[in-house]
Amino acid sequence: KLSETSVGLAGEFIAAAALVELGVQTMWSPVDGCDLLCYDHSFYRVEVKTASDTEAARPKMFRWGTCRGSKKKVMVTTDHCDVVALVALPLRRVVFRSTQQITGKNTRLAASRFVDGCEQLTWAEAKKWKP
Repeated sequence: KLSETSVGLAGEFIAAAALVELGVQTMWSPVDGCDLLCYDHSFYRVEVKTASDTEAARPKMFRWGTCRGSKKKVMVTTDHCDVVALVALPLRRVVFRSTQQITGKNTRLAASRFVDGCEQLTWAEAKKWKP
């Protein structure tokens, strides 16, 4: 079983690879608060969240903690990032959400949402939210 750090790093690589495949200029963020910095006709700060498996009680659902902080958990906001990359590690797929689409400290998605082309579709949708 992978450590939390290894799971997070694997998710960052998968999200970065998906963005690069879409033609998005992508780099690791040198600043605290987001994982990737991207340029796609505008700049985007991307926070990557990785689920290493589906939920035990809901085997067809993935769940991510869409919050920050080790002690006091605070929901991600546009102060921290513009886009959240939700990586389903076993599927090697990413769904992108605008930070404004994140409505709670946990986000759940069905495994069936991670299909061919989901990265392109959800990246295009997430970008529309940026002011």
